[in-house]
Amino acid sequence: MTTINAQDSYQGSYRAGTIAMTVLGVLFVILRLLARWRKSLKPGWDDYMIMAALIPLLTLVGLMLALTNYGMGLHSEILPMKNIMMIAKLLMVFECIYVTTIAVTKVSILLMYCRIFPTKEIRTASMILGGISLAWAVAIIFVSIFQCTPIARAWDTRIPGTCIDLKASFIGNAVPNVVTDILILSLPVRVVWGLHASLTHRLVIFTSVYRFTTLFDFNPADIAWTLGKSCTWCVVECATGIISACMPTLRPLFLMVSSKFSSQSGTQRTRTTDLEISKGYELDNSALRPADEPRSKIKTHLDVSQTDDASGDEVPLNSIRVQRDMTWQESRGDSFRFK
Repeated sequence: MTTINAQDSYQGSYRAGTIAMTVLGVLFVILRLLARWRKSLKPGWDDYMIMAALIPLLTLVGLMLALTNYGMGLHSEILPMKNIMMIAKLLMVFECIYVTTIAVTKVSILLMYCRIFPTKEIRTASMILGGISLAWAVAIIFVSIFQCTPIARAWDTRIPGTCIDLKASFIGNAVPNVVTDILILSLPVRVVWGLHASLTHRLVIFTSVYRFTTLFDFNPADIAWTLGKSCTWCVVECATGIISACMPTLRPLFLMVSSKFSSQSGTQRTRTTDLEISKGYELDNSALRPADEPRSKIKTHLDVSQTDDASGDEVPLNSIRVQRDMTWQESRGDSFRFK
């Protein structure tokens, strides 16, 4: 029999991880709205959906902190029965709020795809994946509520009745979540792989997969201890998903920040650039002409101008369209000069 150490506790790390990731998620939504305001762009449906995702995320955090206060992160054997029953009740609500946050975030990302890549293929695929995500969330909520007959047996095992295999249910529910994450990332794969969001999209998949692995540690006899890590990673996954949805829209802010840093040394850089551009090379072309022909030189001047169109987060998000206008001016002279 395994010895239980009453001093074992992950409550501190669960609280810290939950709060830290939530703060980051909220911060990125604020930055997203600031970026839209910076470019004088009205919020789109994807912006409204990601703001809506904050509501269940904050609810999820409140539930996680409540779970921790009731003993999540401690061994069930050292907890009073009323705490274990309350943890079981909160876990049912937690599961429903978790899948709601994930589904709303995925819909926001898919709506962003439709705005950025307005093609029939992307729209059709986004509608299908969005429908699957919403159907998955509804199914999980239904299973969570009616996991036991009667429902109250889910938190009070003294009541006669039956329950489904929770461990198998958790694992089975996590698989569609991971699959849809992968499909959403690979939807516009040739374009999205180069977006600012590509790294965070892959982090979302990582958190989904890692949370999936933590479910194998679940033991119904010690839910307070064995589900703590999984619940914490649920919050991390939701927050990472929101961050991932916001990253592609932050390009105007990235450009603004970079321009402020560059403006400090801009004057000196401009002088240096002007000096370098003014340098030319005079080439004597007499060797290219017959000896009896009068020597002549051609003076050529090249002007190159470059403009940067940073018009927000429309296609392509991470590219800068550059236009180069070249003007050639030729005049007869005594030498060939290229500027």
